[in-house]
Amino acid sequence: MEEKNIYDLFYSGQLDLFIIEGENQLRQNDQDVTLWTHLAIAYHDQLFYEGHEAIFDVIQEKMIPYFQKALAIEPNNETTLYHILNYVLDNQATLAQIGRPKSHITEDNKGLFIEYAKKLIASPNMSGYGHNYLTNIYEGLQDDTALLPALEESIDFVKETFKDERETSDHNFSLFWIKKIYLLDRTKQINTSNILALMKADFKHFISSNEMNYVDLAEIAYENKAIDLALQILLKLIKGENSAVHIHQELVKWHTRFEELIAEGYEHPEVFYYQLIIERNYSEEIGIPLDYYYLHALKLIDAYPDSYVGYHFAAAYLYDEGQYAAAIPYLTMVGERKWNATSWRRLFECTFKANGTVYDQVPTFNDLPRECYNEAVMLSDFIHSLDNLTAVDQSALQLLVLGLYRQAYDAFKDYFERNKYESDYFGGSHNRAMNCNNLALAYKEAGELETCYAIATEGLSYSDFEELHFTRADTLSALEDYVSLEQVLQQYFDTYQISLEATLAQQEFTSEEDEETESAIFPPCYRMLMHQIDVEYQLGRTADIQSRAQQLLEFIYKFYIDHPNLDEYHYRDFEASKNGIEHIIYQITEQDS
Repeated sequence: MEEKNIYDLFYSGQLDLFIIEGENQLRQNDQDVTLWTHLAIAYHDQLFYEGHEAIFDVIQEKMIPYFQKALAIEPNNETTLYHILNYVLDNQATLAQIGRPKSHITEDNKGLFIEYAKKLIASPNMSGYGHNYLTNIYEGLQDDTALLPALEESIDFVKETFKDERETSDHNFSLFWIKKIYLLDRTKQINTSNILALMKADFKHFISSNEMNYVDLAEIAYENKAIDLALQILLKLIKGENSAVHIHQELVKWHTRFEELIAEGYEHPEVFYYQLIIERNYSEEIGIPLDYYYLHALKLIDAYPDSYVGYHFAAAYLYDEGQYAAAIPYLTMVGERKWNATSWRRLFECTFKANGTVYDQVPTFNDLPRECYNEAVMLSDFIHSLDNLTAVDQSALQLLVLGLYRQAYDAFKDYFERNKYESDYFGGSHNRAMNCNNLALAYKEAGELETCYAIATEGLSYSDFEELHFTRADTLSALEDYVSLEQVLQQYFDTYQISLEATLAQQEFTSEEDEETESAIFPPCYRMLMHQIDVEYQLGRTADIQSRAQQLLEFIYKFYIDHPNLDEYHYRDFEASKNGIEHIIYQITEQDS
């Protein structure tokens, strides 16, 4: 069988046939590195659903020998080196996680696998994988003496290689750094003061999706009497999701600890922020009344009148209770001490609801970029909920929203390009792209269409957030720049594998359902198809444009008839798509008449 055809068998999943043909070819030519490598993977995939222990056996019996046959021919083949380490280490780790530990890499053969990892480290394109695999090898062997320098080399590699890519640097640095801290804490290879110094110096760069990492770090600090450091770690933890019950328990445990420490004389400007936010969010777990944190806040105001914390939480309680006028003095006092985006947004809402006053500017905040973005979203939602606004108020409110999104935009720029702010797991490139989209929409509302398009285009350079494509298309349509719109639509259709022809060939719409509201989701791509119909009409791309427009309109109507339970957001998409197509059909009809 020809080489191309045999790999067609592999990629189409016909593994049995591929293995038969591959083995036959190797009997004729055993110097084919690519075939040895693919056969090893095929044997793995053939048993993929048989369980991890079956995979262990096939790795031992087939994969390692076949990969090593390939490496005997090309010792530095990056693909084969990557695969042998990846499959071996992944299977070992999985078996350990399910309580059935078995090792492919042992004291007898470790030299070979260490050599493989070091070859990857020496390869410019694969160095990151090599460092990761080498540390995993030493971890599996429980060779703590070799592991520490391997981790330090990996950290140095990350810092140098990704010095201009903050998000990548933070993620990779954190993977190695937390292992280093765990290792040093467990083995005491350096003294306690040096471990604490390392944690204090580097924690600001640490991010993790595993919230227990933060709990563990706080515990290490606490055991070594570094209470300020433990507090710093916990203040970062509470900015995460905190959705797991065991994390709630840990947060409450620390509330009790801090209560005892405060009674013993511990003082820190932020310790009361931690205490009150835990009392506010976990009153049931602590066993206190819902308004306990409010009463506690009032006591703090008396005891620490220069601190913003008491005012912030007293205002939070009154805001939640709808006592807007009563909250205003406390929120004003927050601003006189230390503005944060949340308190300012609450002050804006309370003032507007209490007396209709509209602020004319946004203060400068030191909040994380993500926090500014989140508050801008909430401010925008509040403003969109208001009825019967005067044109003057509407314009002023839109400018405030734009100002807060712009501040978040500038903060993201400082975060990524100037390394300002502590590292934030949830404030990455995708979050930055989302802020760009909302800022672009704010510029659009202000009538600045060219700026809107530029900001949305910039956002796509950070993350392929689908809404950015829609914003660009809508803006170019408003600008009547149909040549650029055609290019933007093609980029979207290529990215999401969508075409008008394939859509019109369908018998009916496919529909998704929103899990939270149980309402149907209007397929957003149909808005883009509406724009394509418009482009075809404006640029004269298609002779039967009216027929295509009519067919798409019928599809859109049929979707709504079949799914009348659209929520407000998706109903707006439906209306925009329907109205756009109807307008095109009207233009065609008028032109013909």
